[in-house]
Order: sequence, then structure tokens, then C-alpha cells
Amino acid sequence: MSFSSHIEFQVDSSPALPPALLALEGQGAGGGVPREWEARGLGFRRVEEVSVTDCVVAHLEAEEVDAVFGIPGGNIAPFQQALRQHGSIRFVIASHEGGAAFMADGYARATGKLGVCLVTAGPGATNALTGVASAHLDGVPLLAISGQVATDRFGLNAIQESTGTHGVNTVEVFRQASAVSAGVVDAQSFQRLLARVLRVVHGLPGGAAHLSIPSNIARQRIRHATLPTTRGAFRARPPAAAPEDLDETFQLLRAARRPLIVLGSGAREALGTHGEAFTAFVSEQGIPVATSLRGKGLFSEDEPLSLGVLGLAGSRRAEAYVREGVDVLLVLGSRMGEWASRGFNKHLQSIDSVIQVDAQSAHIGQFLPVRLPIVADVGSVVAGLVERGRRGGPPGGERLRERWSRMVELREPVPSPRAPQAEGMVKPQQLMAELNAHLRADMDLYIDMGNCTGWASHLLRLTPPTRIFFPCGLSSMGWSCGAVIGGKLGRPERAAVAITGDGAFLMNGTELLTASRYRVGTVTLVLNDNYLGMVNHGEHAQDTTVPLEDDFYGLGDPDLAAFAESLGARAYTVDGPGQLAALLPEVLRRADELGQPQVIIARVDYREVPPYGDRFAAVASDGR
Repeated sequence: MSFSSHIEFQVDSSPALPPALLALEGQGAGGGVPREWEARGLGFRRVEEVSVTDCVVAHLEAEEVDAVFGIPGGNIAPFQQALRQHGSIRFVIASHEGGAAFMADGYARATGKLGVCLVTAGPGATNALTGVASAHLDGVPLLAISGQVATDRFGLNAIQESTGTHGVNTVEVFRQASAVSAGVVDAQSFQRLLARVLRVVHGLPGGAAHLSIPSNIARQRIRHATLPTTRGAFRARPPAAAPEDLDETFQLLRAARRPLIVLGSGAREALGTHGEAFTAFVSEQGIPVATSLRGKGLFSEDEPLSLGVLGLAGSRRAEAYVREGVDVLLVLGSRMGEWASRGFNKHLQSIDSVIQVDAQSAHIGQFLPVRLPIVADVGSVVAGLVERGRRGGPPGGERLRERWSRMVELREPVPSPRAPQAEGMVKPQQLMAELNAHLRADMDLYIDMGNCTGWASHLLRLTPPTRIFFPCGLSSMGWSCGAVIGGKLGRPERAAVAITGDGAFLMNGTELLTASRYRVGTVTLVLNDNYLGMVNHGEHAQDTTVPLEDDFYGLGDPDLAAFAESLGARAYTVDGPGQLAALLPEVLRRADELGQPQVIIARVDYREVPPYGDRFAAVASDGR
């Protein structure tokens, strides 16, 4: 199957320079003023004598980026000075470079725009590495810029030198954790390098990129530069699906006795555009729909045909449907990794007809043998199926009745607590039920890694436009503490709620200070069981002689409410049923009206086993 992509160039009709270059106007020819003209029809402008720093800022303006996240340092001084004076791009100073990278990740997920992380050389870059890798593995468009000592100091063992001869070679380090990592060696070639990096970030499969820029080169001027003037100038568009592939897909689904559609995060844009039409299509055809963990919420989990999340910590309804047999599986925008495939489930492997749609050919067939691979824009497949459904109508009455009757029979059991209610604790199942009742259309949820992932995936019921985000690629603990801040800054009109465990909160909870300083009204729900709970339960599941109650994975019972309040947050404690439901409306109101982070410490019952049976079994397996 052929694959092609193209870069979209848009016409810009405005004669104005980007704000980053306005200060250079009117200085006279002798002052090195840029002489600019339109590259007509391309959405770019030609400019003379612009610094490397201002070239970067102009590209960010064209991308409509309004926040850059990082930690200041001497080797990125030119960028700090430019952003300090900028009217519309804020330099948000985090508590740690890892938190800054997570903020840039959350900003990109919430807005669909480029996330930008700016850190200094050496430890600044290495501290940001995990956050950059996390974004990259989830295909999030993120640009990390790290400083570097001036080129005339290379090889002198300068402070924080990060070259191939001295210190940690950060370009090589990031090469293993991003789509592209490059060191800038020349101002005149910089713009070509930056354009290539942005094409990679916005391309297929996309992800994160890293540039290491020496401080002296950041100040140098580019004699002739071509600057974008419109957002999306570097974005690659996947091809539309071929009509014959759409015809075959529709006929296979229509003829199937037990079809299934799985939506992954790669279907987010498609469902945002065609969500109502897709829902009408599957309802008319009687096709059940499941999602991957990262695709959760793209299809309303209140729809009768929704199976919820398929995969680790997924719904029992989805598990039962797959276990009973599927004859045609359509995968839209999911790689079907361990999270989505429920630990590479054998029942999925037995499906005869698998159709997998992805914009990136390398994502197809990684786990399942695929009968019909379609390398194309997922939106074109959804639109094509909707159109063919309108023309072809539903399957025969008997087949349609059979599909619907089984869905009616499949009921999602309400999980009951395994241990009796204890004084001073609340069941995680109860917490999720109370949160469910307060989910809003304008709410974004940022879910950390740990037991909280399983409880949220298994028990929350989402309906668009409520959104939920998980960092599944690297599965980084502490991600939500930064991501929720970046997301709220990018989409201030939406409520931003993080759900995290106490172990993850102790890793990056200091970013509450960032939210306080910049008046970012986030809400963080901490599941506090005083253990590294997922590991604690995982080892107990593998060997029941390992006790849950000892202190080996204990956290020392820190006062998390006092910790949060010391960083400028308003903290609350929940230790019984009904308390979260009573608190949430006021907490959400205060977050938005006061611009103050709000933290709810929920003392959860450590005895409750998270829904990770397949994961625990996989870790215990010797692979035979």
C-alpha cells in the first residue's frame, strides 16, 4: 500500500511582521533592519538580519504558542531575555525541568498546538529527558530547546559543557528519546534545521524533538531568513483512504456476525470532527465500540454500544465480548500495545479479519496479523464509512437483532469492595463514583500512572466533550502534576483535574508552587494509601505470602495536605464516603475564580486490589 504526505502551505494576506521582529523595524539600513517581503502563496515571509533567538520566537508565534515552560540558566539567557520582553508568549518557570517538560506535554495535548520546553545545558537537559521521552512515545508534538556553552569554550571543560568531548553529550542522549535531536553549529544553517525539526514534530508519526543551541549562536544573526506567518505551515497531512479499501471495510463490517471497532488516541481528531456521524453509523449498523486507554472518552461510554476501555484495567463488558469471539475487528488509530491489547490477549490473536487504520505504516501489524492494512488519515476512513452506511443501509434484520441483543445482555457489573469499610478511609471505587457524578462537559482529566490509572480507566464513564489524558507510552509517574498545569494554561476555559497517587505526588507535587505563582487554578485529587500501591499489590498478587501491610513499600505517612498548602495550594482531606461529592463543586469553583490550585487528599483503603490482574500476571510470567 502506497503512502505519501505533503506539507500544507497557506497564503498570508497580512503585511505585518511577527511581533518578535517589530522591534527591528525603523532602525534604518545601517542598523541592520530586516528587509522583508512576502513569499507569495506559501504563508512565509523573507526577512534579513534576524537573530537565531528571534527566529525561534517568530516560529512559535506562527504556531500560536503562548506559553514556554522551563527553568532559567546562563546558557539559555538569550531566550529568557526575549521571552521576558514578549507580549504574548509567557516563560513559565517550573520547579524542576522534568515538571516543565510534563507541562509542555499537557499544554500540547490540551490545545493541539506545539508544546515547548526550554532548559539550560547539562543537568537542565538531563532533568527534562523523562518528560520529553514521555511526550515522544505518545506522539505528542513537543520541542525541547536546551542551552549549550559558547562554541569557543568547547573542549575547555566549561561549566555545564554538554558536548561530545566533555560532560554528557545531550544531543546523543536525546537522540534515544525523541524523533530528532541535533546540535546547532551555525547561525546561517539554523533556519533549515529548525524547519526540518518542526516538520518531524508535526509529521508522521510525530513526537518530540530536541535542539541544543550554544549561547553565542543564539545571539548571532541570520542574514536571510524565511519565517512562517501561519499555523500549520509545517504540518504533514496523511493521505485519504482509497475508495476500494473503504468499500471492503464496510462490506466486512456489514457481513460480520460479531464485529468490533476499537478507537485509539489516533482517532481523536477524527472523532472530534465526525463524532456525531460516527455514533449514528455504529448505532444503525449495530457495531459495538471499545477504546484503548488513551482513546477513552472519544466515544460516549453511556452509549448502548459502548464496551468501554479494552485492555489492561479495562471494562469487563469489553473483556467478555472479546472472549466470546469477534470475527471482524476494525482498529482506528491504535498500535494495540500492551495497554490496549490487555497484555497481548490470546482472544484478540484469534480474530480472522483485522482491519487496522493508522497514519503511520510502522504502527500496523505490530501485534495482530492484519488482513487489510490502511495507511491513511483516520478521519477519511470514518467519513467514508459514514457515507457508505447512508448508501448501503443497515445489515439484515436478523443480523442486526443478533448484534443488539448480545449488547443488551452484556451488563457491566458494578465492582464491589473486597474489604469492609474502615474508619478514616474511603474506597477508591467510591471516590470514582462520586467523581463520576461531577464530570462536566468542560472538564479535562489528567491521569497519572499507578493504581489511580486502573481505577480511572475501569470506573469513570466519559462522554465527549469531557476529555481524559494518560501518559501510556513511557508510563511516567508524576506526569499529571505538571501536565495539568500546562493543560490549564493552554485551555483556561476548561476545568483541569489531575488524579494521582501519593507516590507520584511526592515526585512532582512541588509544581503546585508553579501553579500558585502563575495563578493557575488546577484541581488535584491524590489517592493516598501511604504505599507505592501498584508495586505493593503486584508483588502480593504474585506471592500472597508477601504482606500488603508491611513498610517495605511504605511512604512514611507524610502530611500531604500541609505539603500542598506550603506550596500555595488550598488543601482538603477526604476520609469517608460522600465527602468528595460534597467538596467538588466548591473546589472547582474556587480553582477557577481564585486562580489557586486546589488539592484533595483522599485517604484510600490500601487493601482494595486495583483492576490489574493481567498486568500482574504478565510481570510474574517467565515468558514461556
